[in-house]
Amino acid sequence: MNDVLSNDLTDAQRDQLPFFVVSPMKFGVMTFFTMGFYWLYCFYQSWKLYGATTGEKVSPFWRSVFALFFIYPLLRRVNDHIRDSGRSYSWSILALTLGYYGMCVVWVVTSIVLEDRLWEAYFAGLLSHAAWLIVLVPMQKGTNFSAGDKEGLANSRFTLANWLWMLLFISLATAQLFALIALSSMV
Repeated sequence: MNDVLSNDLTDAQRDQLPFFVVSPMKFGVMTFFTMGFYWLYCFYQSWKLYGATTGEKVSPFWRSVFALFFIYPLLRRVNDHIRDSGRSYSWSILALTLGYYGMCVVWVVTSIVLEDRLWEAYFAGLLSHAAWLIVLVPMQKGTNFSAGDKEGLANSRFTLANWLWMLLFISLATAQLFALIALSSMV
């Protein structure tokens, strides 16, 4: 998933990025078709770049593992970077964070309610992956803006690695679907 490295940025430009940049379209497609793992990758890369450019001691791995607790701190740093550059961006990092938490609650409740209804749970899972994008894409758009690439053009093309990751997760979803079909015929 090493996107920016293989796209249009020079080494000097990449080293100056304060946060990870990716086009909203690529971000949405990759996040949906990797079951949310691409978002975690972007989150990790943003913490890694932030630590490298500011010298602040951050642990990108652990902040990504416990992303739930580090969304607001990252968005606050993104917002501070925008403000420090003399620009402004119309967004509410608190609303986005609370929206993320709300999506977490909905996902957990749905998982509990649909525990014994496999087909409904499968399709609710697909729907929830799409619904997460309502919160995640605006987060990425603000991050792109802070890095000076509002449209994420420096990382808008799909690489071979991107396609392979999506293929892996599509294969997993297909295997899950076939398992559901097999279980349904056993009942």
